[in-house]
Amino acid sequence: MSLIAGNLGIVQRLLDGHQKRWAVCAGCAAHLYGDRRPIQDVDIIVGAGTLAEVIKLLQQQQKAVQYDGQRILWRGIKLFDDLSIRRGTQVHPFLLDDAMVGHLRRIPLLGSQVLVLAPEDVLAHKVVLGRGAEQGKHDLADAAGIVRRQQLNLDYVRERLHLMNAIDAATPAFERLGIAI
Repeated sequence: MSLIAGNLGIVQRLLDGHQKRWAVCAGCAAHLYGDRRPIQDVDIIVGAGTLAEVIKLLQQQQKAVQYDGQRILWRGIKLFDDLSIRRGTQVHPFLLDDAMVGHLRRIPLLGSQVLVLAPEDVLAHKVVLGRGAEQGKHDLADAAGIVRRQQLNLDYVRERLHLMNAIDAATPAFERLGIAI
């Protein structure tokens, strides 16, 4: 874990120092807001279209990164600029937009003060992904943990689902979580 912690600190200082839009998201954010399952890696979303700049910043620090065309992989840290969900012809956009940036929180994680998506953003993304143990994922369990442990702004949840074009897709899952959308 100390390797990931040190690398997270490097990325946090680099992104903050260059005033980039960024936030911890996905399972690591769910860990902070819900059930504390072990952290395997840290997912970070950055501003749309900025992955090339982030690669350049890391390389300037002599960091050897992998880039597969969709994400940067660097020693336990994964950086994305688009976490949109595609199902057939349906797209549920999930980009670091102004609404997300306006709801970011600075929270300690693995020894660094990191920006983290709001629990409502993490919850909406997890519910729309909707994967469970049968797929080897934790989205539904993470969503349930967030609902149990957080005081949620349901107006913002609705706004996020609207921005994701996912109200109809997410309503049944939210009902199972005891939330009326």
